[in-house]
Amino acid sequence: MSTAKRAIALSAIVVAGLIFPAQPALSAVEGDSSSLPPVDTTISTSTEVDTVLYTPGHLLDSYSSVDNPQNFEERLTQQPTVALVKSMFIPGLGQIGNRKYFKAALFLGFDAWFVSSAIKHRRDARDFRDKFESVDGDDAASVALRREYYNQYQDSRDSRNKYTWFAVITTFVSMFDAYADAHLSGFPIKKDKNVRVSLQTLHKNESVIAALQIDF
Repeated sequence: MSTAKRAIALSAIVVAGLIFPAQPALSAVEGDSSSLPPVDTTISTSTEVDTVLYTPGHLLDSYSSVDNPQNFEERLTQQPTVALVKSMFIPGLGQIGNRKYFKAALFLGFDAWFVSSAIKHRRDARDFRDKFESVDGDDAASVALRREYYNQYQDSRDSRNKYTWFAVITTFVSMFDAYADAHLSGFPIKKDKNVRVSLQTLHKNESVIAALQIDF
């Protein structure tokens, strides 16, 4: 074979190799991966992993330890249902059983105010109704007087209803507040006092602020 023919044949082989690259040999059975090289599924232990260590805080240090973590009912100041029933009859009575004396005075004071106001306006409404019925005559003065008494009767009646609803709402709030506080009384009790006074300095110790904190 001449040199020219050899060069042409070699060029044809190179072009065919570029156009049709060699494919990897497949196994005789389709889907059989036994002849494939194994895949390394191990995780490299040399990779650095960022970790955050849990450091227990001191949030509960100011609270007393739990004597019996299995039964918190032994630490209750009173049964929640008993506290609810007490406040249903007398608002604030359940708070006294929970040793929440500020709340007890608050609920008792509001309820006494609302009930006394409702009684007063009820009495005024009755008096204005009696005055309205006692006016006789069809002249203009009598009609104007009856209209005035009737308006005052309506105002007193509306005020009576308003304060009655206020008293009912106060009773319901007192009931469920006493019920919730009775449940929460089984949790650990704080060691420090309910009243705390702290001093803080501002602007490089140029001024001092006194803070009073009351827990109730």
